[in-house]
Amino acid sequence: MKVLNFEDSVYKANAIRKVLNRCGVAKIELVSNVEDGLQMLKNAEDTGDPFDLIITDMHYPMKQGAVSDTEAGEKLVQLLQEQGKQTKVIVCSSRNMKLPGVYGCIWYSEISDWEEELCDLVREMEKNR
Repeated sequence: MKVLNFEDSVYKANAIRKVLNRCGVAKIELVSNVEDGLQMLKNAEDTGDPFDLIITDMHYPMKQGAVSDTEAGEKLVQLLQEQGKQTKVIVCSSRNMKLPGVYGCIWYSEISDWEEELCDLVREMEKNR
């Protein structure tokens, strides 16, 4: 499985990477803004090696050098839907929210078992591939 993680916090990106590795996912790429991430998705599709899963935070820049946008994750999901992209999306956010049209929403918090939730979603996805 190949994963693209939209995240601008190195600490959180590393935590997500550790969980994904534990679940057997080794191909993980990190991007810190929407514009670069969309280009990575396109390049991967063009080379015939598309991403299987997108994990996104909610709060990061729309493009490199820009100020963080509190709705970047929602805007990303909307753009993907408008483009007809079928790549599954998991929202992993410190905001406890449910976003329609995504594969899963995980509350990234010390008081939630977000690690196990993420592994469960990844395992379910692998099983249904």
